[in-house]
Amino acid sequence: MAIKIAIVGLGSRGQDWVREVRAAPAFELAACVETDPKVFEIARERLQIPAHQCFPNLADALDQSTSQAIIVATPPDRHVSACSEALARKLAVLVEKPFTLRLDEAATLVSSAEATDTPLLVAQNYRYLRSFRTARRLIQEGRLGNVSLVVMQYYRIPHQMADSLAGLPNNVLWGMGVHHLDVVRFILGVDVKEVMADSFTPSGSTLPAGASLQVLLTMANEARVSYTATYESSGHEYFERGQEFYARFVGDLATLHIFHRWLILCERGKLPRLVRRGPRKTTEEQILLGQLEQAMRHGVAPEVSGRDNLQTVATFEACLRSATEKRAIDVRELLSDAG
Repeated sequence: MAIKIAIVGLGSRGQDWVREVRAAPAFELAACVETDPKVFEIARERLQIPAHQCFPNLADALDQSTSQAIIVATPPDRHVSACSEALARKLAVLVEKPFTLRLDEAATLVSSAEATDTPLLVAQNYRYLRSFRTARRLIQEGRLGNVSLVVMQYYRIPHQMADSLAGLPNNVLWGMGVHHLDVVRFILGVDVKEVMADSFTPSGSTLPAGASLQVLLTMANEARVSYTATYESSGHEYFERGQEFYARFVGDLATLHIFHRWLILCERGKLPRLVRRGPRKTTEEQILLGQLEQAMRHGVAPEVSGRDNLQTVATFEACLRSATEKRAIDVRELLSDAG
């Protein structure tokens, strides 16, 4: 029998999830929740959502539907309330990134879920992009040897952002940094130990404070990661819809370059060669829904559990503290304090 699921928030990501749930045989769309009537009307018309599945608040949706799980795709500052409501009813949760805006809030949700053995997953779908999965595989296979240095850079031209993101300070951290800071943990297979960060906006910019970010991570295995991200780049408006991404993984046997969807492996003593990413057999969202199904039906621990994502939340909280306090922040101390 299909798992009945409610989707909370019908902005662009919520609409994506409606399509993904409808395409997943293991799930059945039971309810959709949206507090903004204009957004709801657009989504209803675009996706042909039946009136009986539409609710203006989560409590009514859960009272009147038979949902067994929810997907939270609201603006980030509303994640906690939606997750808390569902977990109080022992309903499984898949919440969009960022999990929460504060580490203590994330820790409270994880404790609540674990107290009742309720699945809580964070939708870190960048982990399952083919480029990053291939990089993780090559490192696990030992093709690069000991990876001691990583450089990651993301550039985007000034652009129209969702209102919920545009108004947030440090929006490049919340919009893209949470993806990349999580995925470097996933690719290397180790957690972050220490963070030194600077968040800034050049004078004359119309964006909120913190539209650019520079971070130095020290990983648990002493590897160093340099990360730069900005929403204030220019001159590449006609390349990849105004976005550029580059990563370099330096090992003692080889270096791997990632430029968007292209991977180039430079092995010692050999000519550089392109590495195939393999076919995209399913979407990243379907991979996450598969983990949710396995957690609910069989108790399988998901890779993207709330517990695992506490490491990512602690990392971006360390970025914010470091940028403010102008000093290195120990991620392990933050996690210890959060319980």
